[in-house]
Amino acid sequence: MPKFESDQSVFNFAIEYLKDISNSLKMCKIFAIQHNAHGWTNQLRVVYRELSVKTNPNEDEEFEKDFLKVYMLLNDRENEKDNHNKLMFHLDQLEIKLRKKLQLKGMLLPGKADPRFAILER
Repeated sequence: MPKFESDQSVFNFAIEYLKDISNSLKMCKIFAIQHNAHGWTNQLRVVYRELSVKTNPNEDEEFEKDFLKVYMLLNDRENEKDNHNKLMFHLDQLEIKLRKKLQLKGMLLPGKADPRFAILER
């Protein structure tokens, strides 16, 4: 039997990586329901960091601008009550944007070309 020789590992963390993203998205859902802006922001940042391995510099810049808006609203203590609805709206929009980008990058839902859908292609 031939010996396997390669610089690359036979094992990878793809499943664990996607599980981590899934867990973070679940936490986003919980924090959104609770109206916990700080927790939601932190979990969205975690999702973005996981996604960042697939994003380009332009996408990174766009996400950083979105997070900056959120941080400005979070840290505006003078208008905290007035900004709460704006903040929740921005967090909602940011999560939707992240989810769409995860899907676009093939990290969320499987595509129809996935072997698990082969029966549907007959």
